[in-house]
Amino acid sequence: MIIQSLCRYYDILTEDEDAAISQPGYSSAKVSFALVISPDGELSYIVDLRSDDKKPRPKVMDVPLQASRAVSIAPYVLCDNAKYILGVEKFKRRDFEKKFLKPSGKGNSPDYTILAESEKEIVVVHQRSRNCFEEFKKLQHGVFDTLDDPGIRAFFAFLDTWKPEEFCRHPKIVEYMDDLLAGGNCVFDYEGVFLHRKPSVKRLWEHYFSKNENSDAVTAQCLVTGQLDTVTRIHQNLKGVAGAQMSGASLVSFNDDSFCSYGKKQSFNAPIGESAMFKYTTALNYLLAHTEYRQRIVDTTVVYWAETNGTACEDLASLFFAPPEMVERGSSEDTSDPERVQDWRKIELIAEILEKVGKGRKIHTEDVGADPETNFYLLGLAPNNARLAVRFWHVDCFGNFIERVARHHLDMEITKGYYDPRYVSPYRLLRQTVAPSSDDKAISPLLGGLLLRSILNGTPYPAQMYTAMISRAKIERSINSFKAGFIKAYLLRLARAGLTNLQEDMITVSLNEENQNVPYRLGRLFAVLEKAQTDTNREMKSTINSKYFSSASTTPAVVFPVLLKLAQHHIAKSDWGFKTTQGIEETLAGVDEFPAYLNLEEQGMFMLGYYHQRKAFFKKKEEDSSEVE
Repeated sequence: MIIQSLCRYYDILTEDEDAAISQPGYSSAKVSFALVISPDGELSYIVDLRSDDKKPRPKVMDVPLQASRAVSIAPYVLCDNAKYILGVEKFKRRDFEKKFLKPSGKGNSPDYTILAESEKEIVVVHQRSRNCFEEFKKLQHGVFDTLDDPGIRAFFAFLDTWKPEEFCRHPKIVEYMDDLLAGGNCVFDYEGVFLHRKPSVKRLWEHYFSKNENSDAVTAQCLVTGQLDTVTRIHQNLKGVAGAQMSGASLVSFNDDSFCSYGKKQSFNAPIGESAMFKYTTALNYLLAHTEYRQRIVDTTVVYWAETNGTACEDLASLFFAPPEMVERGSSEDTSDPERVQDWRKIELIAEILEKVGKGRKIHTEDVGADPETNFYLLGLAPNNARLAVRFWHVDCFGNFIERVARHHLDMEITKGYYDPRYVSPYRLLRQTVAPSSDDKAISPLLGGLLLRSILNGTPYPAQMYTAMISRAKIERSINSFKAGFIKAYLLRLARAGLTNLQEDMITVSLNEENQNVPYRLGRLFAVLEKAQTDTNREMKSTINSKYFSSASTTPAVVFPVLLKLAQHHIAKSDWGFKTTQGIEETLAGVDEFPAYLNLEEQGMFMLGYYHQRKAFFKKKEEDSSEVE
């Protein structure tokens, strides 16, 4: 199903003039440099093709097909790295000593030559790098020897006269030596034209590719198309999955006898034709290369696409997956960076769709810029050494996808502070389950898939994530809009599914003074008592929150009698003692006794009440300030 959908998407992309998709015999590669060759085969100079960003990025271009290669020597055509093109390799000193020095540590092995070295790195020509260069040269002659082209003749003159030992003596190479040895691809330029783009070169390469593609063919029925085709032995690597190897990883591969059957080896156990393999790997690499249609959720890389021309569906999906979270222009925050300015047009687009979904209206084509009945796909991939694991796979029509994600944002809606983002991405939610100082590796890798399944299927959110949020709130002794929104959404979906005694109308966006739920009122009471303490001494460094928040939300019968007694001292010192007493009496109305223990759902209501009451105090303070002005 996954591969079939990707094959269909490849066919759609080939019909789209705006989509730069590779044709059979070619693949997309990241190219860092162009080696300019003179008519007599000299390396005239080197052109840096990388971007001018703070961190230079290679240029992505179509080159002759670069099949997956593991430990064996397998050169590519007209585009490769320095080890193959120039026969030179760089090692870290520790790796060099382990690989080349004799066990006794005395003397050097005679099969290498050191060209340059520093405290940390060594540039060396060794037997394998020489073999890589010789195989590269042999392949180029094998493909293009019959072609009478001045550029190819100059290219051969360069290869036939080049000596890897001269690497560090060439003035043009020395200028880019470290970058060349970093592993980036290089192409060849002759009189301002890349050799691999010359029409005569392309025609000969395509003829060579079609002739040699099936030289050792095994024909069988393709699992994807159902047609007889040449079975692929090794599938193309997929690049762009976070955490996977830089050289790419395979989605279909077999590396252990326990995965094989009937004596078949490698991917012959899953017979997929060459045509289908090329289509699905090319389409998936295309998606992974476009960061605007790729999201990372913990260790999972999510790609999504619609079975239609254009990118209207993907653009809107990106807004819902990663909504703008920047601050408003003109705030006290630094707005010198243009990315820190909110895109209110996009925000309003999301708001309009949320309003329609909230009112139960049907999504139409004019609302989203695409047919709501279009098939929409989401694929979650996680790294697994040299292979990829499918974390989740979701298929639905685009209209349903938008409605489910919109429902998620509606359920997450909570009263917020002025600088809080209006909509929250799944990644920001998952960050709330770990300490702020922790890196992303601390987040449970399972939570990302569980959260997305809940969003896309409209089911209750994962209990593990809710528990982690509650625990973090207790440890941090505070609750922000992200945690409060998720707690509210979690309880709301439980109530909607009938999995709790709570009612939907008890779980609101902002303060609900009519809510008689005891844990909710106790949370409000804790906020009132905390405010009474801070009103007495505004310079106080720690409040009852730092000492009692966790226990108050778990065992209120033990804590609140102490807090109420302590509050009398603050009320006596405060100029607003009457209002504080009135607030305590109002929040305690309907609370006959303090519960001995609150379960997890009740703890969530406690924290929701605490958060709502604090925001209500802050809002009233803002209103009072505006009236004074």
